[in-house]
Amino acid sequence: MRDGFWYAVRMAYLYPYTAGVQVPSFFETDKIEPHGYFPEYLKIAADIGPSGKVCEIGAYYGESLRMWQALFPLGEVTGVDCNPDAVFPDGVIRVIKSQDDPSLVELGPFDLIVDDASHEGVLTDKTFSLMWRRVKPGGYYVIEDWYTGLVNGSATQYDPEMLVTVESLPHRLLSARNAECDSVTFRYGLAIAHKRRGAALEWKR
Repeated sequence: MRDGFWYAVRMAYLYPYTAGVQVPSFFETDKIEPHGYFPEYLKIAADIGPSGKVCEIGAYYGESLRMWQALFPLGEVTGVDCNPDAVFPDGVIRVIKSQDDPSLVELGPFDLIVDDASHEGVLTDKTFSLMWRRVKPGGYYVIEDWYTGLVNGSATQYDPEMLVTVESLPHRLLSARNAECDSVTFRYGLAIAHKRRGAALEWKR
């Protein structure tokens, strides 16, 4: 897509948000503003490279999927949503399934999986249990908007089980020195698990 990675960088910042009010932007995704996730995703994209395979669970209006297409111009983008009316840009692999559908394990494997679906703890946990195995060695699994698990963390949603889910990640993934995960990073709204490059890939079953 044009200049790929750097094109996405330029266009994402060409029209900044001012005083919390959005003005026209090439990528109309809240990953840029108001959440400010974009710089973290730039680091991940630079590590993976332009041929990365990405799966985003929760397509909505499709703007994030367009962003992934620009960040991974030689790769492949898969969007998953339970709503058949969700928007899937041209070139994106369209999957209509709920985020806890067991058949999701038939997808991939992927260099990056992003859960931007319900933001409900129980469903998020089920998705992670299904899809962590579909992350390639050296890849990433990201849970977005985990602040819905905090009291007053979100103006529109509160689910204490979300905090339980993200708090469980270090115990589940880092309980041994040679675990397949080598880091779990938390920042505002993002929980990022990185699979060790030498880890074995668990194939679909």
